[in-house]
Amino acid sequence: MSLRAKTKYVPAAKPASNAGVTLYCSADQVGCHWVRLVLAEKDVPGARVLVQVAGRLSEDLAVLNPAQSLPTLTDRETVIYPARLIAEFLDERYPHPPMMPPEAALRARLRMAMGQLEQDWLVLVKTIESAPAAQARAARKQLSDQLAANGRLFPARGWFLGLEFGIADCAWAALLWRLASLKLQLPSGGEPIRRYAERVFARPAFAASLVESQRTAASKGQR
Repeated sequence: MSLRAKTKYVPAAKPASNAGVTLYCSADQVGCHWVRLVLAEKDVPGARVLVQVAGRLSEDLAVLNPAQSLPTLTDRETVIYPARLIAEFLDERYPHPPMMPPEAALRARLRMAMGQLEQDWLVLVKTIESAPAAQARAARKQLSDQLAANGRLFPARGWFLGLEFGIADCAWAALLWRLASLKLQLPSGGEPIRRYAERVFARPAFAASLVESQRTAASKGQR
């Protein structure tokens, strides 16, 4: 049985006609993959994922979010972006399984980590993808150094904030999946990160979160 057959989450182009949740996303942006993984872990019934192609964005997206930033999520009359806020919204809107800790201190720690990811790490990813070669090399080294300095974030057992898989783990998973396509090798001493990544990638929801182009690349040993 395929992994996709085990979930009500719809990762491609077969939306339920009465779906309340629609995600506008790109195929390969880390923030977009982050949200797709949260959706898949939540197994949101009838959720639609509309992959946007550069230069051919949906007219609906332009109306819903004039900035046309991705990811953008709609749930009936509610429009939410960026990725960090979408992830939190989904955990509150669809509380099972819970993916944020109930303790205020741990929630604060989680929000700080996700803020750092969006404001620092994902900015480096964007630089690697789009900046001139010299700037991209510098950003690649900086991201590698950041991974090396934050190896403690990737536990050998359990997940980011304990025993339960959470929205921060979804974010790290999306970032780690992109490393190969960014031509970024794990730093020296990166074995704990590699083992953590292997555990995340083995989750059924992770397979469900991949869009067609990612599944094709993975089948060819690429990312």
